[in-house]
Amino acid sequence: MAEQFTMYDLFPWLIIGTFWSGVLDAVYYQSVVGQFPKLGKRQMTWLIGLCLISLLPLYQQFAKNLRYVHTYSDTSSELNLKQFRPFMKKSHLASLGHSTNLRFVSHYPRLDGATAAYPIYSAIAQTLYKGMTAKQAAKIVRVGTTPQAFDRLIHKKADVVFMAQPSTKQLAAAKRADVKLKLTQIGSEAFVFFVNKKNPVNSLSVKQIQSIYQRKTIFWSSVGGRFETILPFQRAENSGSQTAMEKLVMRNHQLAKPVKYQEVDGMGGIIDDVAGYNNRTNALGYSFRFYTTKMKRNKKIKLLRVNGIEPNMTTIRHGGYPFIAKIYAISRRHQTKNTQRLIRWVQGRDGQQLIDRTGYVGLR
Repeated sequence: MAEQFTMYDLFPWLIIGTFWSGVLDAVYYQSVVGQFPKLGKRQMTWLIGLCLISLLPLYQQFAKNLRYVHTYSDTSSELNLKQFRPFMKKSHLASLGHSTNLRFVSHYPRLDGATAAYPIYSAIAQTLYKGMTAKQAAKIVRVGTTPQAFDRLIHKKADVVFMAQPSTKQLAAAKRADVKLKLTQIGSEAFVFFVNKKNPVNSLSVKQIQSIYQRKTIFWSSVGGRFETILPFQRAENSGSQTAMEKLVMRNHQLAKPVKYQEVDGMGGIIDDVAGYNNRTNALGYSFRFYTTKMKRNKKIKLLRVNGIEPNMTTIRHGGYPFIAKIYAISRRHQTKNTQRLIRWVQGRDGQQLIDRTGYVGLR
């Protein structure tokens, strides 16, 4: 529902306009006649107090922009992942359409990974794992969050996890656990930024995004939008999105610490928050292209171009888009034989074709 303004909303602005027009008229008149009244200490105190009080509506408007209200109708910020579970009758998973030269009938590698990568490794399992039911697959092919998947890998509860580059803290955790990792790139993906579809801004430069998330740029009008404060949402530490934000986007620039409500745990949450913030259009968020456009679709947001370049499979494959994340199959260095075979298959022709058909960008 759109915001509605009443006379009550406009009344403070009438007061501030009347007060400051009177002050400016008096200053202008005194400058013309060349005589400025001498004010005593008490009079000066009253004048400063009135000036501060007159600015209260500005503060109220700023505070209103900082309040967060969920105004979207979705009951959950996350999508229904059942449609991507392997061996289900109604599945949205990609398939090759022909037989492949590898299949597992026992000692199945245990797969896990980021939520956004679930359609990839779920499709891999459905293609390669034979003699398995959906119920059995749920124990072998798991999905949660990037931190959970990585933790299961270093504690030997998963054999391969599919995710973007691990964070510095995750690599340190593996080192403390005396687990040596092997990172194998299997594809690429765009790291994207999005706004409410009614926001007039369609493109930001790399420097503008960095400046916004350093809190150096705080108004949309500074980057071609309306005179509104920018509300830059962030993801939780060690999530795949946050690690990509720190390493791909900010690089050597320090991210400003987010206001509490502007740090979002779930991948779907940040999309809904940008779409539904207080019925306004001034929020900004980020995630991965495939998740945003294919898995968690929200018609109230739009992707931004970066440096004028649209994030799509062509600009990812040819390296034109500025923020391209590598997608890895990560395993412990001491792999099982079947784990080695699975990763080699994913790097091969059929595996890369399956990644492309899923909607990611393969290596070939």
